[in-house]
Amino acid sequence: MLDTLLSTVPLDALAVRMLATAFVVMAVSWAVGAFGPLIGGALAGLPIILGPGFYFLAAQAPAAFVAQTAAYALLSLCATQCFLLCYIAVAARTPPWTSLGCAVGAWLLAALALRQLPAQPVAGALLFIAVTALCLRIGRRFLLPRGPAKGKAGFGLLALRGLLAGTLVAAVTTASQWLGATGAGLLLAFPIGYSVVAITLHQKLGTASLIATLYSALLGTASLAAFCAALALAAPHWTPNAALAWALAASMTFTLALVIRRRLAMAR
Repeated sequence: MLDTLLSTVPLDALAVRMLATAFVVMAVSWAVGAFGPLIGGALAGLPIILGPGFYFLAAQAPAAFVAQTAAYALLSLCATQCFLLCYIAVAARTPPWTSLGCAVGAWLLAALALRQLPAQPVAGALLFIAVTALCLRIGRRFLLPRGPAKGKAGFGLLALRGLLAGTLVAAVTTASQWLGATGAGLLLAFPIGYSVVAITLHQKLGTASLIATLYSALLGTASLAAFCAALALAAPHWTPNAALAWALAASMTFTLALVIRRRLAMAR
């Protein structure tokens, strides 16, 4: 299978996908680190991994496949909310890597259950709203009174996050014909960025800042859901570039609304 994969897609194309995604992830991650947990959690919802992933996928796959993959990515984001909630719940009692292991386990269990559902963007969006509301309600009890601190990610973190994200996108988009729409959609939305950020914040800024950031990210992830839902609905009817532009606009509009809302709340 590996020989077939490498002969189908040139290595230079794989390198371009990896480096392009890594650059986008590093640039946005640096910006997120400069704004602190509350606004940073909202900005973290920008499709910095899903965007490049679906761009490359749309260039090589039929529109129906792209739409179905986006619908499954939307379901995978429900599992991402479970990932965030689990990390929030155990962070105060367990070390970083143990917390991450628990969160990944929660994501895996949720993803395995969600992959049995049909890929319908409207139903997926409603399910995401319900899961997010529940996670916000439960996660609120784990917030710590200590105010979150700002912190900029070092170059090592940015490089690691970019490399991991680039590798994920290159692998999933290249192997999409073997993974199918279900596998590609679930893996593209795997919270690799949240994993790297959670470990780093837990180690460097402490539990209170970590929990505040991840709790904020529960709502920020809705921007990713808006991207996936918009793409799943538009891909069968529009050109790939138009569908991607519409999905990106939906995501950025939601993110902008969150940032403005939180800036107003912080100013009070």
